[in-house]
Amino acid sequence: MPLLLLICGAIVFVLALAYAIWLSRKPRELEERFERLVEGEGATDIVEVEGVKGVRPAVRFPLQRLSQMLSKFGWAKRYELKLIAAGIPLRGGEFASIVIVSLIMLATISWLVSKNPLVALGAALVGWWLPHAYLNWRYVSRRTLLENQLADALTVMSAAIGAGFGFIQSMRLAAEQLPPPISDELERVVRLSSMGMPTEQALQQLALRVQSYDYDMTVTAMVIQLRRGGNLTRLLNTIAETIRQRIDLRGEISAATAQARLSGWVLIALPIVVGGIASILNWDYMQRLFMTPQGQTLLKLVIGWQLLGIIWIRQLLKLEL
Repeated sequence: MPLLLLICGAIVFVLALAYAIWLSRKPRELEERFERLVEGEGATDIVEVEGVKGVRPAVRFPLQRLSQMLSKFGWAKRYELKLIAAGIPLRGGEFASIVIVSLIMLATISWLVSKNPLVALGAALVGWWLPHAYLNWRYVSRRTLLENQLADALTVMSAAIGAGFGFIQSMRLAAEQLPPPISDELERVVRLSSMGMPTEQALQQLALRVQSYDYDMTVTAMVIQLRRGGNLTRLLNTIAETIRQRIDLRGEISAATAQARLSGWVLIALPIVVGGIASILNWDYMQRLFMTPQGQTLLKLVIGWQLLGIIWIRQLLKLEL
């Protein structure tokens, strides 16, 4: 019976994560989620503007009951903006339900295998971390790609405005010439503007979706220029040049810290690799570390110091631009 529960739990856990990844790759569903940003200015509007006439209902989520219950909590709603910025077409409650299922399944599987509450607690933490790690990876990778494409988009818009195009027309031209994901974001601004939303508000929604300092700076400059008037072509060229300089500076910093980051990964992996090799070569010697109370206490201290070292190294190498 425990083996059957173990197999069933593992299958459900894998299917839940696989479904989340598969659903996050459905472009049409993502498009429908963003089409609901037709009014309002904030996270509340993004969450609550679900009943807009003419928008088809979202694909039904397998854990619908659980996600609806979790969506009432503030910590689940806080996922909403990050999911949109990551390009994942899930609601906050749906992602929270995946986190809960992942946490419970891994903890249950570990408890059935080891009968050790500390191992089950560690597995629960891993189950909580895995969906968040996937979300953060998608969020950072999409934001980085959008930031790298922004300067080219501004250059195309500047050239179009200089040739006599209007602001929205230049944005439509940039959306046609550039690859995703920035073409999708620019096209979304054009569509919202054509549906009646003020251009300034559509641009602010763009900055809210991307959650990037570069986009905040660009949108703020555009909004001020549209309100006050002036040479929009020169403004866009200046912003594009500033963004390119920031990207070059990030590259220089990444190259300068590459050796330190590699040293950090080596220091993190070294105890694990040495312990694994020693366990394979001489298990009778290493089992004292895992089987005796003194060894387990020492192992917990080592893991704690290792985690502290990881956090310290990350903070030393962390630099926001």
